Amino acid sequence: MTAPSLAAVRMRRTRERRRQGDVIVSVEVGPKVTADLVELGWLEHDCGDKDTLTRALTEFVERAIEVRVTPALSSPGKVGFMLEIQHSTIDTLVELRWLRAERRDDLAAIVTAFRCFVGRSLDIARNGGGVQ
Repeated sequence: MTAPSLAAVRMRRTRERRRQGDVIVSVEVGPKVTADLVELGWLEHDCGDKDTLTRALTEFVERAIEVRVTPALSSPGKVGFMLEIQHSTIDTLVELRWLRAERRDDLAAIVTAFRCFVGRSLDIARNGGGVQ
């Protein structure tokens, strides 16, 4: 039996990717982007290796999705930023009942709880912290 041709192998891989919902996208990446990826720690150095760059870009996009990055810079009158919350902070949110224990691994629930906690803390601070 003869081995399948390279074209047949490529077509088989393409069909398998489609079944899994994967898509191949061609992206032109300029030197500024690769330099930024190095500066931000997504690449060790600009080696020009397509596989390394692909992996870095994929991880970058997945992280952006994980932290729910949106196209808008911020809402009018608000400033947007990214924040890493320590596990001990999540534990504290649970202990103070801002976050249900069963939702301690739910990113959306953690964000909501943290926002509510900070909002309430600021309200208390604005009102003199309850100290007369």
